[in-house]
Amino acid sequence: MRLPLLATALALTLHAPAQAWTRPGHMVTAAIAYDELAARDPKALQKLLSIAAQHPDRGPFEVAVGRATGDERARRLFMELARWPDDVRGGAQDHPTWHHALRPVIDPRSPPPKTPATDSAGAANEAFALNVKVASDPKAPISERAMAVAWVFHIAGDIHQPLHTAQLFSGRFPTGDRGGGLQHVRDPKTGEPISLHWFWDDSVNRDGEPEQALARARDLTTRYPRASFPELGHSPAVATAFSAWAGESYRLAGPLAYRADLVSADSADKAPELPGAYVADVTAQAERRLTLAGYRLADIAQALVAAD
Repeated sequence: MRLPLLATALALTLHAPAQAWTRPGHMVTAAIAYDELAARDPKALQKLLSIAAQHPDRGPFEVAVGRATGDERARRLFMELARWPDDVRGGAQDHPTWHHALRPVIDPRSPPPKTPATDSAGAANEAFALNVKVASDPKAPISERAMAVAWVFHIAGDIHQPLHTAQLFSGRFPTGDRGGGLQHVRDPKTGEPISLHWFWDDSVNRDGEPEQALARARDLTTRYPRASFPELGHSPAVATAFSAWAGESYRLAGPLAYRADLVSADSADKAPELPGAYVADVTAQAERRLTLAGYRLADIAQALVAAD
């Protein structure tokens, strides 16, 4: 199935939560993957860069690389691949349901009046599989491969954020909180009201400058080296990767994202401050998940060009 058909195949009506990780966060995952590939498999990296150079939406990529040359230009191109699906939000190439697959978490302290369906809300699982199929097909038009690679990079990052795999059902949220999108809290850094979902998205890197994203990536890989992740010792095949990674994130949602000390409001003007322990624990786990996503992105990227 080619990309022009994917939107029709996966059309859903769910109101989507916000983007997972922010654009700067996706740049960090890509920077980690770039460094990994440059060290381990430079041939695969060059194949991916050749595909990326044929992405049909030239504007964002030209802005991203600017006047950079050589290795810096290549790294910026890689970063743009990962963030591009957020850059086209609200446009013709936007697919809001491709960013999440929300399974229900029941609040044991205040269960909803009606038990929700166990099905996932969102099409990230299907979108990942279909984009992997196109991205890894050497016979596919290269422009379609480039778009598919961007979506694979992006979804791989998204699904490591727990609130892109879960939504809370409770007496307060009988139809779900849309991955934390309906819960309002205070940004611990600015004091401004934001959604709980956005707090998670923005918890690792807020600076969209490529130099800062690279510095953050290298800080994270120094503190969280590949060897520190037992999950990487039994990496699933590409075909089953999404389910495995989404399962990890989902298992974090209840005991961490929606744990008992979470406080929030139904409107921005009443947004409370988050407890310090909650902020610290979320930040630490978000850093770990985003770093793991970067390592896995390198592994998936290699697989996408294995048949070239």
